[in-house]
Amino acid sequence: MEYVFKVNQSSTDSRVAALTAIWTSKGYTVLDWREPTEQKAVFFIEPRCEFDVTLFKTAVIGSVVIGYQPTMAGVTYYSLNDDEQFVRTNNNLTALALRQIIDQNYHGKQKKMLVCGWGKLAGEIAKVFQDWELSVLNFNCHKVPELKDQYDRRAYFETAPFENFPIIVNTIPKELLKPVAWRKRRTPQTIYDLASAPYGFDWVGVNRADYDYQILPGLPGKYYPQAAAEAVADSIERYLQALTKPSIVLGITGSACSYLKLLPILKEMAKEFEIIPVISPNANQPNRFTNIEDFKQQIRTITGHNIITNIAGAETLSSNRRLCASVIFPATGNTMGKLANGIIDTCVLMAAKALLRNGKPCIIGLSTNDALSGSAENIGRLLNRKHIYFVPFGQDDVVAKPYSCVCDFTKINATIWAALKGRQLQPILLRD
Repeated sequence: MEYVFKVNQSSTDSRVAALTAIWTSKGYTVLDWREPTEQKAVFFIEPRCEFDVTLFKTAVIGSVVIGYQPTMAGVTYYSLNDDEQFVRTNNNLTALALRQIIDQNYHGKQKKMLVCGWGKLAGEIAKVFQDWELSVLNFNCHKVPELKDQYDRRAYFETAPFENFPIIVNTIPKELLKPVAWRKRRTPQTIYDLASAPYGFDWVGVNRADYDYQILPGLPGKYYPQAAAEAVADSIERYLQALTKPSIVLGITGSACSYLKLLPILKEMAKEFEIIPVISPNANQPNRFTNIEDFKQQIRTITGHNIITNIAGAETLSSNRRLCASVIFPATGNTMGKLANGIIDTCVLMAAKALLRNGKPCIIGLSTNDALSGSAENIGRLLNRKHIYFVPFGQDDVVAKPYSCVCDFTKINATIWAALKGRQLQPILLRD
């Protein structure tokens, strides 16, 4: 095997033992972190583990460290929380474990629960507790319409009648909840905090001991160690497989009419490339062609990566040495005009610039109604630009939209492979 797997064999986390068994059954060598080896290693760091990062810096070149932390300086690091499929599975296991805890300890008649925060974990909790009356406290103003539509009067923003709930579950890793402002509750109340540090509560001015407050870290490892370990192993396997594929950035702009056609093509792209998705602000807005939240979720599922939606996130892509090309697909006339004139004011354009400045190709799959009018000059300039390549395109409706052009979606993979070799796929102009 190319890699050996290294774990903290002194760990008491049940996932470590389960992972060791999984990897051993697949024929991999599993060693302790500190055991020397001349092979490339995959180091696994379990949650809430203390370690000396210099231990990993001395590993054989090509080794990788994998764990739950967002980042780790000085080493090649892969965060499990960047894997959408892993996050979904882990959150589901967390919600199932919470259900076990509550079923064992809560004997009240009122099945009322307040969930603080509305992210991916809260969504899994809502699925597992469908037979309970759930209310949601949200601190993100953009989610207010969605939650009001789903929960009506049981959707709260920034504050809630905390005294009305026998069970409160927090999923927010920020000290936003201030019990000092709560009204006193006459009947028992339990607060479960599932968030990571610094957790969700600001206890200033309050005696925390007066509350039945329980921090519940690492529930998947405690209640479902085998399933949790399998989720980790699957995520690592996907990551190692992706290392054998060229890694590209996919920038999606506001050509919403193309989104439904994009998804099946994206699945074909994912077979040959590791894809980091980036969505421009206009593409991130509701449209009449598709539900934008469902569309984004499908992108996360297909690519296995979270979506970059801001310029700061896109700018960091320039330091990712594995990335070999950027793809803008579909590309609007507006985006092509800005790229042709050096205007970088969206995350998609910044992603393209981040790779172009390192001499890496940018592939454009256009979809615009004014390709043969207002955008024609910009397309011509880009065609003459070094490191810019076009997916072959042509008119899509010469009668109703004589100036409109759309690229051939089925030629995207072939165009990328040609661009990686420094060639423009021909012919550029499609023929009937």
